[in-house]
Amino acid sequence: MKTLAPHPDTADTGPDTPLLVAEMVAQQMRTTTTAIYRYITYISLWVLLLCSATFAAVQVWALRNYLPAELPSPAAWALPVALQVLVLAAELILLSSAVTRSWAVQATAGAVMAIGYGAEITAHLHEGGRDLLTITFVVMSALLALCWTLLALALRAGITDADAIVTRARRTSQTQQPAPAPAEPPLAPAAEVEFAPAATDPTPAPEVQVEAEVEAEPPFAPAPEPMLWETPQTPDTTADQGDTAADTAADTVVPEPGSPLSDIEMDAVVHMIATETDPPRSYREMETRFRELRYVGGAARLRESWHRVTQPAH
Repeated sequence: MKTLAPHPDTADTGPDTPLLVAEMVAQQMRTTTTAIYRYITYISLWVLLLCSATFAAVQVWALRNYLPAELPSPAAWALPVALQVLVLAAELILLSSAVTRSWAVQATAGAVMAIGYGAEITAHLHEGGRDLLTITFVVMSALLALCWTLLALALRAGITDADAIVTRARRTSQTQQPAPAPAEPPLAPAAEVEFAPAATDPTPAPEVQVEAEVEAEPPFAPAPEPMLWETPQTPDTTADQGDTAADTAADTVVPEPGSPLSDIEMDAVVHMIATETDPPRSYREMETRFRELRYVGGAARLRESWHRVTQPAH
């Protein structure tokens, strides 16, 4: 019986399913925890503020009834109000000290809040009756003190954890930064390369030239006499003059464009191009005309030929 293998894209099969499910659950828990910390903290803060303010008004009324009736009205109300203001101030300082994470300020605010709630609870137990109202006052005072303390500790723990995560992320990014690449050595200047077309290629390829260092253009000095570039011939005294003229015309060297030139041929071409105008061409004009006629020769050889033609050795 043939067994079908599970499809690799099936969500509930395969060896990677536990890892994927665990990652999804962890991501959902992080999202839920973040939402709870972000929104529940705000809601708890405003609920505690509203409850503390309302309960403070009730406490002032109750404590005023515990005081003797002989006390003047301003003094009878000043003592409960001052006690409630002290308790509310201690609660706010306890909460704000969680942001600054000062244990000394937080401990002092917690002690003041405990003293204020302790005085209220003592007054309820000593002066109030054993009725439901007194029990409610005592329980509410204890619960408010506990809620403010827990909210301050939760806020402090959240800020500490957030700072630890940021610090760990910075350290990780610093350790994972790649080392700077070493500086590359400067490249040596490329040597001048002269390219000659292949013998089998009827159309010569454009010559690639490396820009040479700009030099001062030498002045043109015309040659003392025109030069005829011919292959040296061995004089033959036995041949007649008609045969000699035919051989001389047949052996005359004519440089062809597109083929490599020897030094003698290049000198002939340079001299021909330079002297075919009046006044003679400059070096730049000669070089431009040389390329237009599709002669082959590097910039260095061309400049050397120009020096030989324009400044012949005496």
